[in-house]
Amino acid sequence: MDNVRFIRTVIVLSLLLAMMTVISLFTGSVPLDLSSIPDAGSAENIIFFSLRLPRVCACLLAGFALALSGFMLQSASSNDLASGNIIGINAGAGFAVLLFLVFFPDFFHLLPFAAFAGALMACALVFIISAFTKSIGSSGSLILSGVAVNALFNALISALSSLFPDVMSSYSSFSVGGFASVYASSLIVPSLLICAGGILCFSLSPVMNIIRLGDEITSSMGYRPFRIRIILASVAALLASSAVSFAGLLGFVGLVIPHLARFLSGGESLRSLVISALAGPLLVLSADLLARTVISPGELPAGIFLSITGVPFLIFLLVRRKRYD
Repeated sequence: MDNVRFIRTVIVLSLLLAMMTVISLFTGSVPLDLSSIPDAGSAENIIFFSLRLPRVCACLLAGFALALSGFMLQSASSNDLASGNIIGINAGAGFAVLLFLVFFPDFFHLLPFAAFAGALMACALVFIISAFTKSIGSSGSLILSGVAVNALFNALISALSSLFPDVMSSYSSFSVGGFASVYASSLIVPSLLICAGGILCFSLSPVMNIIRLGDEITSSMGYRPFRIRIILASVAALLASSAVSFAGLLGFVGLVIPHLARFLSGGESLRSLVISALAGPLLVLSADLLARTVISPGELPAGIFLSITGVPFLIFLLVRRKRYD
């Protein structure tokens, strides 16, 4: 991909993202009088700064984090079907969040750290199971290991929802994913972790280009492939878990966006990351806008619309892989 085409792609995505951000800020079940927004205490001021602005920021953060996380997981596993919701990282983070709420309900500000611990545990389990098959990075091994870990944590989440129905009353919306209950205070810690994860992600882009060449070439260049995969997966877990802590178990962003980014960028990691960082928030904002407006004044979880997008795409990938196998 030449530089001119890449710059054009970035400009178009940036303009679309800016446009969607403005539309999301001023669209909803309650119309806003723009002249009244600066007036402290007015209904428009409260709606804009207490509800819509935090919600739009949450969409931007979640889209950014999940898209980059998916790209890193696919690079770490050398598998284009890997993403946080498929190999269990999202479910592990979700289980840790719900478990933390059961035993430490008063420490809400620590939820992102609980989510990261759960995501890291799920990620470690996937790699440990793959290690026993002596095929870490193998397409079949890692995905099957991830499916098993995902099923395990989803079962544990269901068990918690049965044992503690009061604490888990919001489990349904959490499991689908959405932004209806996001407030500014719940974004402070996750935003810092996502920024840190994003910086790490972009700084590791040269290593991602190397690991794509295969373990033998990576080793011949003086790198340790297994260590690189662990580092990439850990940063991916940090990003995904931070998003899960406030957005719930949003799916398919980390699957769809990295493929789109590689298609638009020609596969180079840094360019793919830049496109992912723009396209991920754009997808999540679009899904959330649909969730708020399709049955207005009612609302659907944004995760439903992401699944509607992601499931056909996953089927397409599976068919294509079968065709080339």
